[in-house]
Amino acid sequence: MRKSFVFILTLFICVLLSQHLLAQSFTLNGNGARAAGMGYAFVGVADDATAISWNAAGLTQLYSMEASVIGRLSFGSLTTDYQTFNWEVDRSAGFKLNFASFVVPFSAGDYNIVGGVAYRNIYDFTQKTENMLSNDFGDTYDFTEDENGGINAITPTIAFQLSDIISFGAAANILMGDYTYKFSDSDGAESETNVDYSGFFMDLSTLIKPTPQFAIGANFSLPHTITFDAKDDEDEWVTERKVPLFFSIGAAIKPTENFTIAADYRNRPWSSSEVEKYTINGVEYDGSDIPEGWFDPYPDANSFHVGLEYLIEAGKTFVPVRVGFYTLPTIDREEPQPDQDNKDADQISYNAITAGLGVVMSTVIIDASYEYIFGSYTGDYENVSGNDTAVEYSYSDSKITLGVTVHLGK
Repeated sequence: MRKSFVFILTLFICVLLSQHLLAQSFTLNGNGARAAGMGYAFVGVADDATAISWNAAGLTQLYSMEASVIGRLSFGSLTTDYQTFNWEVDRSAGFKLNFASFVVPFSAGDYNIVGGVAYRNIYDFTQKTENMLSNDFGDTYDFTEDENGGINAITPTIAFQLSDIISFGAAANILMGDYTYKFSDSDGAESETNVDYSGFFMDLSTLIKPTPQFAIGANFSLPHTITFDAKDDEDEWVTERKVPLFFSIGAAIKPTENFTIAADYRNRPWSSSEVEKYTINGVEYDGSDIPEGWFDPYPDANSFHVGLEYLIEAGKTFVPVRVGFYTLPTIDREEPQPDQDNKDADQISYNAITAGLGVVMSTVIIDASYEYIFGSYTGDYENVSGNDTAVEYSYSDSKITLGVTVHLGK
């Protein structure tokens, strides 16, 4: 009896910890191998086609047609110790398109105007986890979670250079995407959930360069609504969630022509997002009718980023070397119950170190980057017996990003 009770308790904790991992899903997925190598400190740099996703105003620094394509691979692990229990997770994800773009500059008098369009993977949910749960009494339980999909955007963009110092940009993000979650365990149990996403939002941005050696940039993602249309084996539900204003600010300094130092702050107040409308199996609730506790606020995702880039000259070829650091916010639920309000829960952040290399030839640029995300902490939880207990987490994740940019003419 004791073994059965202990193992049921273990499974309960496992479900709660899965909710903890899900809280990280809505951390924005940065675009670009070059930006990744610099710790995603790119709002004040924004001098290639990936500026569409960071600071569209930076496109005015381009003077030739440009096309780019970028892919990403990620994998990682999580180990959790809960008193006499252990939960080990190995995570893998396939290589996925991260970004693709085409931009065209043209002149208007003395100043530059750049138009473009991009495909952006904004939130990436694709991963497959192999989970092994065990306790000190010899019980084991294995299960697999196979997740595919994400939220993507088609983004037409325009950028205007108003003077030698200041530029403005606007990007229209047409959201679309899907998500499939499949669960299977060693006892033969299976389930599947499918979600479709839709929405629209505008990015407005500026880049100010008082000197060639210094730039400061800002990007504002205007408030918008994301629609989640989901169904599983039993139910179908539609959620309309209003997302508040997001913003990023960044600065870049070039002590020399070949050396760049950059830093960004990214504000993502997810805890202020609200469910405007919810429909389940044809029954509709608006924001005022939704019963309290049905939806927890998402955790905030504010982050800091710093990066360096140095260009090594090799004849007519340049080899950029990049390093960076950033924080990856997550959340610690003090008492992770289904009806808990997350807004007052403790915020914690994992850390990430990044590195990247590139090859810049006359018309082709190849970039590669590696990110290592890591963290550990102890969270206090209330178990099914009503007692507080400590759960120790150890988390690591790796991402590899590869990109190719082609200049198509002057």
